Amino acid sequence: MSPLRGIFFDLDDTLIGYAEAERSALLAGCTLAARARPAGDGRPGGDGRPAIDPDTLAEAIYEAYARRYAYGTPGYGELATLSVTDFRRLLTEDALRSFGIADPDLTEALIAAYARAEAQALTAFPDAETTLRRLRPHFRVGLITNGPAAMQRSKLAALALDGYFEVIVVDTEFGHPKPDARIFRHAAALVGLDPAELLFVGNSLAHDVAGARAAGWTSVWLNPEGAPPADAPEAAMPDHVICRLEDLLNLPRVAEALAPSATVAPQATLAPQATLAPQATLAPQADERRLRTLAR
Repeated sequence: MSPLRGIFFDLDDTLIGYAEAERSALLAGCTLAARARPAGDGRPGGDGRPAIDPDTLAEAIYEAYARRYAYGTPGYGELATLSVTDFRRLLTEDALRSFGIADPDLTEALIAAYARAEAQALTAFPDAETTLRRLRPHFRVGLITNGPAAMQRSKLAALALDGYFEVIVVDTEFGHPKPDARIFRHAAALVGLDPAELLFVGNSLAHDVAGARAAGWTSVWLNPEGAPPADAPEAAMPDHVICRLEDLLNLPRVAEALAPSATVAPQATLAPQATLAPQATLAPQADERRLRTLAR
């Protein structure tokens, strides 16, 4: 078996707790939407209570995303360069319109409220930085993430994680999302390693594990809840399962490289964030439940 020389990670809910941040931001938006409309104006929430609950607002946003930017839509090409603010504004306008609301001032207030709430709630997992710091001298460390480019990169910068990665591949910049094996092959080419020398860690069986396996990489499923992958097809069955990121350090091939006598891996003279040119007008996976819609 080839020695392990490169480790790549997924971002959302693998290195950072995005689901909780998204929920907090949606709740803040719903509360503001109710308070912003006076009682008796005939629209939902006029009594001061959040008539639009977070789940309903999230559904409206996901549907707006699917119409504008889902896999195969012409709008996908915009996600490589669209700013976070403009991205939020377009989706918020579409979502509010589905409730019969057209209010530019409310839209801007919701965007600001969402940004504040998410900034407070978005955090890296407790063992993310220590794990990355331990791996960095011994492996080529990279990231493969699906989502609008500005959104994904802003989250990395806000949490000061971007400097840990030799290569950062965002699907909307590359043109093919996980689980497409092409994005994994592209990442492998960037670090000059063969599939047998690479390992990928992610929380999604359908996108992270299946994609890594399709490309010939070793797959590691981050499964903090300990749920069995009973319903996963054979193509999405992971090679390894861990409950915490730091458990990665104890996998045999990783631990072998981390041993005191192991040779430190040479690091390429690349910028911490390798910028990739947009290549195709494809969209991220439409079936992912959280479509990374309003990230910071």
